[in-house]
Amino acid sequence: MKILSVSDKVEKQLLEQREQCLPGKPDLILACGDLPPEYLTELRESFNVPLYFVEGNHDIRYHDNPPTGCTNIHARIIVEQGLRIMGFSGSRWYNGGMNQYTESEMKKLVRSLWFHLLQGNKVDIIISHAPPRFIHDKEDPCHKGFRSFTPLIEKQRPAWFVHGHIHALFDAPADRISTVCETQVLNSYGFFFFETELVEK
Repeated sequence: MKILSVSDKVEKQLLEQREQCLPGKPDLILACGDLPPEYLTELRESFNVPLYFVEGNHDIRYHDNPPTGCTNIHARIIVEQGLRIMGFSGSRWYNGGMNQYTESEMKKLVRSLWFHLLQGNKVDIIISHAPPRFIHDKEDPCHKGFRSFTPLIEKQRPAWFVHGHIHALFDAPADRISTVCETQVLNSYGFFFFETELVEK
């Protein structure tokens, strides 16, 4: 399964020069927040593949102007082409704005999905706006990650945990990725193209 992940920065080259900047056409797009809804609509229409998203702390227009044809998977588990994908919107609470959660609030959201996890197979990919605590995050109140994500990774061991929120420059693709247990934690800032295998369940 070929996947394009995007977050935090509009990359016009994906719309204007995609054959030059991507190794192939994705089967799926995952958006990890802080992007204009019009941009997600353009991506979905340009690539003509399913696009699933979570909202970032700056996505204040999505309620009145959601991206067309795209699916919000905040606090949900969906199945797409055999992949089980879970999503969480928002950042840590820092000023009371939209899509901000305290650690206890995020913990409750994670717990709300455990019943569904126990009824089925483990998730293959988790997408979020914020990273797990102490993995790619920062120490200011806005950019701290969520502790709740770490036990979720440890128990579910998805192939990928894809997040946004942390703006960074990368010298090489591997600089975006940290391995936790068996999970590759990916900072999706801008965009990243990756592949994952469908495992028989």
